[in-house]
Amino acid sequence: MPSNFAYLVLFLWPVVVFVLFAKRPVNEALAWSIIAGYMLLPQITAFDLPLLPAWDKPLVPSLFAAIMCYSLLQMHKAQSAGPAPARAPAPRRGMQKKLAIDDFTVRRGRVLFWALLLLLFGSPFITAITNREPVSEGIRFISGMRLYDSFSLNLDLLVSLLPFFLARRFLASPESHVVLLKVLAIACLAYSLLALWEVRMSPRLNREIYGFFGHSWSMHVRYGGYRPILFLNHGIWVAILFALGVLASAALWRHHLTKGSAGKWLLASLWLLGVLILCKSVGAIAIAFLLLPVMMFFGSRLQLLTAAVIAATVMTYPTLRGADLIPTDRIEAAFAKIDPDRASTLRYRFNAEDLLLERANQKPLAGWGSWGRNRVSNEKGVDATATDGYWVIVIGVYGWLGYIAQFGLLAAAPVLLAFNKSRLNLTPSTVGLTVVLAAALIDLIPNATISPVVWLLAGALMGRYQTAVAAAKAVNPRLARA
Repeated sequence: MPSNFAYLVLFLWPVVVFVLFAKRPVNEALAWSIIAGYMLLPQITAFDLPLLPAWDKPLVPSLFAAIMCYSLLQMHKAQSAGPAPARAPAPRRGMQKKLAIDDFTVRRGRVLFWALLLLLFGSPFITAITNREPVSEGIRFISGMRLYDSFSLNLDLLVSLLPFFLARRFLASPESHVVLLKVLAIACLAYSLLALWEVRMSPRLNREIYGFFGHSWSMHVRYGGYRPILFLNHGIWVAILFALGVLASAALWRHHLTKGSAGKWLLASLWLLGVLILCKSVGAIAIAFLLLPVMMFFGSRLQLLTAAVIAATVMTYPTLRGADLIPTDRIEAAFAKIDPDRASTLRYRFNAEDLLLERANQKPLAGWGSWGRNRVSNEKGVDATATDGYWVIVIGVYGWLGYIAQFGLLAAAPVLLAFNKSRLNLTPSTVGLTVVLAAALIDLIPNATISPVVWLLAGALMGRYQTAVAAAKAVNPRLARA
């Protein structure tokens, strides 16, 4: 049961957001509001209001960051109102071709974006219409869905994707990508001190500060020690966050190599890597060791290609999994060499995926809907397996329509940026951000570690792709004069 202090912090967080926007630039304030809110606010602490989303950790940072961004945008428009600028001269023939290419790139990105949004917010209505019948299995009875439930699903989706929309609008520039990487790295460095305390003293900060422990204690005792949980869902969430911090610091190291201030970011990356190892989460450690050499030693083209391949694989994972094209036996054998216990856990998850995917295939178009209708139960109506991977949750609840929409918004930008690298003048910070996002996408296969931070990364990259013309003009003065 959350303490009164937990509710107090939740209700005071808007003040923190207002102060950040008053003191810092918009892009930095937005990044700190979302990332710090995710790291520090209490879990399972909510104030439910009728017909409105719950006042909780996912809502408060994003909602008030959106309010501040909109307010500042309106103020800027009012201050900059004046006579219309003179019309620019027509571009020369050589520039016309270049701008036509860039304009096509932007239009293609916008069409894709709006198509995915239409699919995202339209599919819950199909889900509700196709799930009017109740689910009755043993002692489990779940009533059929109503049209009202589709609005509830859309409201949940809107709250979850607010960081994506904000980042797409306010974190799309190369300079903002540097800011986003810095905020993520610095936040992880500060968080690492709390994590080390829990590694030594046991994961009890959440209980001592907010009055409750949000998970099973046994899951956080491993290898003769503890793994931190801090204020997140689980130790796995903490570990993947530090993996993103490791890669963000390495991306900043690459970005600052020519400026003489790169050494501190290399040290930060190594420090966070050590903290990640102490988190004792094999999956996140493997992701960091897989992508850290890519970040540090590969050129921009290979980094983008790696991120694009990962993103494309994640987007098509259900198809590959259903066609037995994912070498699950080899993956399990590789993990068995590292830790037999983790290999058995992985086998359990693969078996669970098979069962959940089989159930999802019974309603492939729009899924089973909410309230646990997508879960697999035995003859007594008791859950027969855990539901871990985010991909299998989405495809079970929303079907292929919802899966394409959500994972398209998450994973499309790295693919599009990789295909248009030569035209978009991508900076090392943007390239590094695609690798950081790729790391987060990999972890959505075995775990449901979706978070506002992941949506923030995806939105920043989608915004970069959709502002291709403006960025190209900023880099190329000839285009700016055209």
